[in-house]
Amino acid sequence: MNRKNRSAIGILIMCVVVSFLVVRAEKMVFPQPEPRPAPPPSGPGLMRGPMAWLSQTQHYSSSRVSSYQRQGGPRDNYYIPTTGEEIALAEIKGPGAITHIWATQRGGGHDLIVRMYWEGSAHPSVEAPIGDFFGVAMGVDAPINSVPIQNSSDGRSRNCWWYMPFNKSARITVSAPPSEENAKRETEALYFYIDYQVFAEPIKDIHYFHVRFLETDPPERGRPVLLAEARGDGHFVGLVMGHRDRVAGWFGEGDDIITVDGRVSFLGTGTEDYFCDAWGFQRYRLFSDLYHGVPYLDERGIGSRSSAYRFHILDPIPFRKSFKFEIEHWPWLSPIPNTGRGYYSGTSFWYQKTVHQPWPRLERIMANEPWNPSKGRWHVPGSIEGEDLGLLSFESRLGIYAKPAVEEALPNLSGDHMLLFDSGGEGRFSLAVPVDQAGEYDVKIHFVRAPEYGIVRVRINGEAVGEPVDTFKETEDLTRPLWPPKAFDFGVVDLKEGINVFEFVVDSKSAESEGYKVGIDCLVLEKSE
Repeated sequence: MNRKNRSAIGILIMCVVVSFLVVRAEKMVFPQPEPRPAPPPSGPGLMRGPMAWLSQTQHYSSSRVSSYQRQGGPRDNYYIPTTGEEIALAEIKGPGAITHIWATQRGGGHDLIVRMYWEGSAHPSVEAPIGDFFGVAMGVDAPINSVPIQNSSDGRSRNCWWYMPFNKSARITVSAPPSEENAKRETEALYFYIDYQVFAEPIKDIHYFHVRFLETDPPERGRPVLLAEARGDGHFVGLVMGHRDRVAGWFGEGDDIITVDGRVSFLGTGTEDYFCDAWGFQRYRLFSDLYHGVPYLDERGIGSRSSAYRFHILDPIPFRKSFKFEIEHWPWLSPIPNTGRGYYSGTSFWYQKTVHQPWPRLERIMANEPWNPSKGRWHVPGSIEGEDLGLLSFESRLGIYAKPAVEEALPNLSGDHMLLFDSGGEGRFSLAVPVDQAGEYDVKIHFVRAPEYGIVRVRINGEAVGEPVDTFKETEDLTRPLWPPKAFDFGVVDLKEGINVFEFVVDSKSAESEGYKVGIDCLVLEKSE
């Protein structure tokens, strides 16, 4: 038998063996135990979860109030007059609970104010612009897909699932506050329906649903912004925050501060952190999750708007006497907290055992008023702004294009601007400083400080005054470009009536400094008695 035949026979034998093993494996049995439950515990069976709950008897009746056309026809809406009167949407007898509200309109989220009154109270326990009530601030429309709020059709179809119990009565109204859009029309078309349950017996452990809208524009310098405040025995369940920026860049270095029963109980790590985001809100990553989200955000810049929400469905914050939610207004450009000037709104959601005591009625919405980017601009008391002074002369190693220039540098400059000069290592400039009455004046000059700033010497009417001032300042952490101005006292100087010449010489710097710039924020001249 030759080698070729032996190979063929070998292959045939291998195929037979493999076939035999396959057939044998198919006939092998691998027994498995029959699945059986563990013995149940003693006692009646209890069903858990929302789907199991649906299999139980529902001990209530259901109904709906809506804007359907009473005379028939397709126009199933209410026409809300834009003259400000309050229009009742629903008046429901208790005991019962509102379970779902749907609404849509042609206007924006700040064109109507929603109010709800429990148990015949003359004061609303719910009072907020319709958009903020449905989870989106700033009067804009945006989709949301959270647990208590879902908005679709680009945010124009609004749904609320907050549970709102009452024992005697519930009254829901809307009114149209003054706004540019409302001034263009006589009525606002509102489509809505309100689903509710009716019970046979009063609710014993009842907590009433509350919503309140607060605005701050501009914030007080040096103090955080109040976004929510309540008094009573209850629990906080959510916040919708709106913001409009007056400083370019990220506005939210500020931390959240929550005070419960007079004690600071929560201190956060940043605005975006409270809303369960990180590294600043970004336009390209808008999101809407079950309990938190940023459904709307303009591109960053002065005038940009944003809306964020955080619902404490899984983690309500109880309070026995009082609750307060504040947030620092701290723009990225500033190393000092509570120095922003942006608009803030806070719409807070909570439950409490009694109807809340009256608060000031919401009649107008500041965000509806014309936007003023300079609102809240501050000045050092009695100061002469550096940018307002006349330039007499200048020279710089960098040439004629290094002329002192007015620079905007928010938010820590008096008047928002400074006079900036770069000597290039050797240079000077002089300013005309007017004085109404001759005499001795205590002269203070507010210099801006930064990593590339140099040492400046001052001469007034040809005489050297004070000591050289080093305006170098290393910025901290991830670097802000400027440090807030600091006042330097140049002592008592004899000034003449009319124009006085203030000369600034920059020809040296500290070893750490990166340049020879100088920035003048303002001057303060105090006449000696």
